[in-house]
Amino acid sequence: MKIIFILLVSILFLGCSPKKLFPTDNTKYDSIKNYNYVISEHNFNSKDSTMLYGLHIKSKSKSKGMIVVANGMYKNMSYRFTQWLWIADNGYDVFIFDYRGYGESKDLADIYGMRDDVNAAIEYAHLLNDTNNMLVIGQSMGGSFVIDAMAKKDYDYISLIVADSTFIGFDSILNTYLLKSIIFIPLFWLPYTFVPDDINSIENVNQLKKPILFISGNSDWIVSSRNSKTLYQKANNKKAIWIVESAGHVESFNNVKLRKDFLDLLENKIILENKTFK
Repeated sequence: MKIIFILLVSILFLGCSPKKLFPTDNTKYDSIKNYNYVISEHNFNSKDSTMLYGLHIKSKSKSKGMIVVANGMYKNMSYRFTQWLWIADNGYDVFIFDYRGYGESKDLADIYGMRDDVNAAIEYAHLLNDTNNMLVIGQSMGGSFVIDAMAKKDYDYISLIVADSTFIGFDSILNTYLLKSIIFIPLFWLPYTFVPDDINSIENVNQLKKPILFISGNSDWIVSSRNSKTLYQKANNKKAIWIVESAGHVESFNNVKLRKDFLDLLENKIILENKTFK
């Protein structure tokens, strides 16, 4: 993660477009074909016709709904899909995809295009399973893209938004890393001059029309749980925040009790309310 950050700082100094903030990762880490699941692979277009790659992992029983997953910055879908197989084991379809510039998706990564990729993935996933019980999970950077995408366009069939380990803004998270190194402290102001405000979660979260669940680990040194708490306070719609003790960055869903409560929430067995998990 520190290497990625240094690369981002280098990009800032080179004066590149604010759209070009992310490294491309086309490495094949694993394959769903190594696991016993019914799947289908899909190519679909984003708003600007960029071809994206998505994977539909089908429930092992009659489907109760569809869950769309938007990854964080680190690595691509082939590294992350195994983290969501428990969802398919418990009756839900999963649609996970790669942003442009990642995995088998085309073009180069850019901040606005990746936001549009989330909208495209939501709409395409609904074609695969036209349930009215669909939710979107965004992890870390993916949470920011989901919040922005859902603020710009509402969907009747989305029942819940989940923002896991999400930061309040791209400028804020870059600034946080700058302040962690004495070398970069004099440059703390730089991200605020470079990163566009309109895609920051803190600017968009109060425009959401759907219920939102914030999830964060209180041992997350990459994106402090203060970010989730701030976003929770700013959100105007139905909301809750779940904090997992001792969980690091995007580790909260490893908690067995949280998984159970999450499934119960999806099946309306419990209400959306604040919780702390040990």
